[in-house]
Amino acid sequence: MNGITIKNTTYRLDFSFLVFNALIFLMRENNTVMIFYAVCVIHELGHLFAISVTGGKIKSVVFSGTGVIITPERNSRHELFIMLAGAGANLIAFTIMYISGIGGMFRLLNLCTAIYNLLPYRQLDGGSALSLLTDGTPYERTINMILIVIKIIFSVILLIAVFLYGLDFLPVFIMSVMLFVSERGI
Repeated sequence: MNGITIKNTTYRLDFSFLVFNALIFLMRENNTVMIFYAVCVIHELGHLFAISVTGGKIKSVVFSGTGVIITPERNSRHELFIMLAGAGANLIAFTIMYISGIGGMFRLLNLCTAIYNLLPYRQLDGGSALSLLTDGTPYERTINMILIVIKIIFSVILLIAVFLYGLDFLPVFIMSVMLFVSERGI
């Protein structure tokens, strides 16, 4: 893996990270982008918390177009917890702000980030969790086919949303296509 290694952890910045962030800055106001980054920090802190409480160590950190990918050293007992901890942190933040009646855009982006990261793409937490639970099982192929259909339907819905509601949905549509294409190796 290319990148910089500091204290046994490799850090890498992919070009796709820069492209995605440029697209976000072109399509959104700066303060909305900063709120988005704060929500992403909450998400990643959820993963780091889970790694920490399970006694894990971080193998690598990759900044890519799909987000920050923190790879802990393998510990099968805690993998599912670590994978879902980021979305869990966003849901906890959303719930606290919802109950308190505060947060506005920050609260909404926490909910959206949790939902987005639970989508069934292998590069996201939801897809990684599904892979952990289904890879090597007799149902693996059937589940993968169902997930392909779901991902295509999701992308089509997002494309329709772009035409009906405007460019606000374009970054999410582009990301869904990028995730699907990179997953398929196309």
